[in-house]
Amino acid sequence: MGRKKLKIQRLEDLKARQAKYSKRKTGILKKAKELNILWEVDVALLFSSPSGRPTLFVGKNSNGLSSILKRLSNLSFEEREESYTKMSCKS
Repeated sequence: MGRKKLKIQRLEDLKARQAKYSKRKTGILKKAKELNILWEVDVALLFSSPSGRPTLFVGKNSNGLSSILKRLSNLSFEEREESYTKMSCKS
């Protein structure tokens, strides 16, 4: 039996939203760690929880958040847009 297609919508109940956020955050952090380890991709994730608490993840193989941000800032606006457009078309 397959999984049901979930309708993505905002949860009105704050407790339910926080619980769902926590579970989803754990899953996406796990995927980011896998990307970093398996393919040696530099990864930086920044989350802000429903309660406003920030979470930052920077992969182990990177030289830190500042090096990732520096490389991003060195790209022209067109290069960043092109990269984003390529990612959007694949989904």
